[in-house]
Amino acid sequence: MNRVIRFLPLTLLLAVYGCSSEPEDQAMVSRTVNSDPVRAEPVDDPAVRSGEQIYKRHCQACHDPGAGHPATLLLGQKYGAEKAVIKGRQDLNLVYVKTIVRGGLLEMPPFRPTEITDSELDIIAEFILTP
Repeated sequence: MNRVIRFLPLTLLLAVYGCSSEPEDQAMVSRTVNSDPVRAEPVDDPAVRSGEQIYKRHCQACHDPGAGHPATLLLGQKYGAEKAVIKGRQDLNLVYVKTIVRGGLLEMPPFRPTEITDSELDIIAEFILTP
């Protein structure tokens, strides 16, 4: 008896699903709103975005010079004023910048390829390291 009660919800679900008045193919078609894949329109064409545009969109709020930019303040506290601003630092290299942007570090979130593409990652790393 206990087994019957345990499987009763599954049995009812299968019974209801199997009682559709439409043939299976028609039921699936009637539930499909649009068979075309969803394509998001890009805000900007990544092929024409400059390092400055990418930086302004994803980095400047935390890394610009001055008060009110948390990453700049934290870097300044940890490494001193000369290393507080990330833009133009000469002690970093491309691999390091790209690794940190992609994977994040401490308070800095990681940026997925859907947010910053691999080609944009190259562009932004070059921009950050250019004085």
